[in-house]
Amino acid sequence: MSRLVTHERPLPRPSRGDEPSAPEPLASRWRRWRLPAAVIALVLVTAVIIGIVQSSMSRGTLDPEGIDAQGARALARLLDDQGVKITPVRTTEAVLEATSPGDTVLVTVPDLLTAGQVNDVVDTGARLVLVAPQASVEQFAPELDPVRVGPPEVVEPACDLPEARRAGPARLGGLGYEGELSRTHGARCYTVGDSATLVTTASAGGSPVTLIGSGDPLTNEHLDQDGNAALALGLLGHSDHLVWYRPVPESAEGGTVSLTDQLPDWVGAAALQLAVAVALAAAWRARRLGRLVPEQLPVAVRASETTEGRARLYRRGHAREHAAALLREASLRRLDRMVGRRSSTPSPAAVAELAAVVAERTGRPVEQVETVLGGPPPADDAGLVRLADELDTLEAECSVRPAGAAPPTRKDSGIP
Repeated sequence: MSRLVTHERPLPRPSRGDEPSAPEPLASRWRRWRLPAAVIALVLVTAVIIGIVQSSMSRGTLDPEGIDAQGARALARLLDDQGVKITPVRTTEAVLEATSPGDTVLVTVPDLLTAGQVNDVVDTGARLVLVAPQASVEQFAPELDPVRVGPPEVVEPACDLPEARRAGPARLGGLGYEGELSRTHGARCYTVGDSATLVTTASAGGSPVTLIGSGDPLTNEHLDQDGNAALALGLLGHSDHLVWYRPVPESAEGGTVSLTDQLPDWVGAAALQLAVAVALAAAWRARRLGRLVPEQLPVAVRASETTEGRARLYRRGHAREHAAALLREASLRRLDRMVGRRSSTPSPAAVAELAAVVAERTGRPVEQVETVLGGPPPADDAGLVRLADELDTLEAECSVRPAGAAPPTRKDSGIP
């Protein structure tokens, strides 16, 4: 193939079946896609609304802003109506900053605290209310032992504690506590079996500590049942400031612990094995099952049609520089074969060397041959056609003229 464009005659008009169809109107496309678009938009809006609602509802057990069954927003509103200021905190450092002696501190998950954190909370001198402590009982109240007593149920107070007498029957259970109590703050209430599910005693620092075996009386689900609301208000409303402490795991330096740090040691090894298994499965599925099977093309396309189609694409994209480079590269390869050379890359040095050989063979000036083989790209389509003709002429002269023969007389070479 010596050229891509040989003349500028009009191309044959394609048949009706080959004519490109007119672009579809925007209104027609909108009518076709408006129903799927509306469905997708509805799904996205619904997902966003559900996510917002669930995030506001599922905020965690005994969250003062949680409105789900295990939240405690109802209790927080009751305490606020009674003039109790609530300060929600998540870290021990925040507890120390917010708490003063005489305040009340509610710890919703005491077992998340380390021994050092327990000492920091006790040293505040505040009145402590602990929800279902088990492992941490030894640090808060060393004289008590936790005992599992079964699921929470409605229990009579059966004690002289004023808050319990005013509340009456309440929903308690889960954990009970046995052991010696403080003489000044000691009380056993809501006994299940031989264990009290609500105990008041004194910490090592002398401040009062209240342990309740279950957080059910404080939740939205059970607050309005029996005497739960009265008991919760009595335990948490002793002072006008309540520090609502929902602990999160903390490091020894005081910062929060990331999720990966809380995972068991075997999780990393299991994840590595799973990654290896996935890689092996991918390699197994991606392997070649056999040699490639050639298929017969359904339609045979003539090379001339391919050449014309590519030429049309170049012409439509005004790719004259690229087309000229392809023409010259093909001519260089053919001329190399004609003169017995085997140049691999059409570098400027190789082009100059080939031009010298071709000039000697054809009798043309070297500068003229270099201009044809490696000159600047044509500025228009007519120049591209002239370049293709010149390359054809140069190849024809080089193929028929032996070395050293005189060139024929040319009136006009047509080479710029």
